[in-house]
Amino acid sequence: MSQIYSTGDLAKLTGVSVRTVQYYDKRGILQPSDLTEGGRRLYRQADLERLKTICFLRSLNFSIEQIRRLLSEDNAPAVLTILLEEHIKELKEESARIKDQLDTSVNLLGQVRKAPNYSLDSLSDLSFTMKNKTSWRHLQFKMWTSIILAMFVYALAIFLSTYLQKVWIAYLSIALFLPLFSWLVVYFRRQFVYLCPNCHMIFEPSFKEFAWAGHTPHTRKLTCPHCHQKSFCLELAKEN
Repeated sequence: MSQIYSTGDLAKLTGVSVRTVQYYDKRGILQPSDLTEGGRRLYRQADLERLKTICFLRSLNFSIEQIRRLLSEDNAPAVLTILLEEHIKELKEESARIKDQLDTSVNLLGQVRKAPNYSLDSLSDLSFTMKNKTSWRHLQFKMWTSIILAMFVYALAIFLSTYLQKVWIAYLSIALFLPLFSWLVVYFRRQFVYLCPNCHMIFEPSFKEFAWAGHTPHTRKLTCPHCHQKSFCLELAKEN
């Protein structure tokens, strides 16, 4: 005679609560093999194995609907393969999202420790600048690579003009380099905006103010057109 289990027996053998077993019954993925005249649920060995499978899939964070789909299919291995592929993709996306949150939190903690009196009203600015940092670094790299490459080509042209004793090459190089260099400066200047530390507004300065402003590697001393305060404003990459 096969073993008969009550709801409590099943719960104890699988390490879940009685309420969980009842919930799976209600959701239609673990129905009892028999019912007593008094309405008590009775389960057999196959039901126990099914519950163990459900518990394992739930430990992998499979949804009830995914489990129902798997258990109702005749070709379970093929369905499981599809579900696992979907599940792995979802987990990778979730892992990337959590990593991004972790990196942001760690960076934020570092900023707060550097400035313990930092205003909570400025947290949105801090969050934005941290997210913008990668774009800013990429833009800086692109700008300096372009400028250095242009200067290298200019220096090579001057060297060739001297080596070949062709003065016209030097004149042509100067005539081409100056407009190119000016265009690069103007182009990349338009790719940057600045964050005012006083009113927290983002603005784009005029070229004249940009060119003559004192600066650090990350800031420029500019007059904000919104609050009209002159201060060192944080340089950011313009969002497209």
